[in-house]
Amino acid sequence: MTERETALWWAKVRSGGPQQAPAGTASPAGMRRLIEPDAQSVWFLPAVAPGAGPQVLAEYGQPASTLPDSAGTLRVLAACLRCCWPDPGTDPWPGRPADLAHVDRVLELLHPGRDRTSRQRLLTAGLRRLETARWVLQAPGTVRLGPRVATWGPLELSTVRELWRLIPAPDLDEPQEAR
Repeated sequence: MTERETALWWAKVRSGGPQQAPAGTASPAGMRRLIEPDAQSVWFLPAVAPGAGPQVLAEYGQPASTLPDSAGTLRVLAACLRCCWPDPGTDPWPGRPADLAHVDRVLELLHPGRDRTSRQRLLTAGLRRLETARWVLQAPGTVRLGPRVATWGPLELSTVRELWRLIPAPDLDEPQEAR
């Protein structure tokens, strides 16, 4: 890969987050390559040292490891983690696809008292924000974890594993409120 091609990939990642490419695409220098489960495509993410501080992350055009909780987006991410990551003893990437009804059920348990319409708005908006940043990927009726979860270092992953245990599982035997 030429310097020009590498610079172009870096510009794409800095402006739009992790980038997807066909499986045969050469890896740009300094980028981490994540292979999709179907092996048809890959994701490119900056290879940033685990202890990188805010200045390094800013230089690479990467957001800090914290995600601002804009209107409940963290609850939506938590619901997706619970449904898409069946075993917290494994790595979260690539996880497994989860039905949006299961994610909605976990969100209902995380945010009790919210009516179905407002919860659906929260889920839709949260998924849109999370997909834009590549924390999750959506397909019709399903969601799965995005390549950005692979950037968690050992310390963040340890914390997320502990939090995963606190997130309620989607008990689908219980009736949901009237649709």
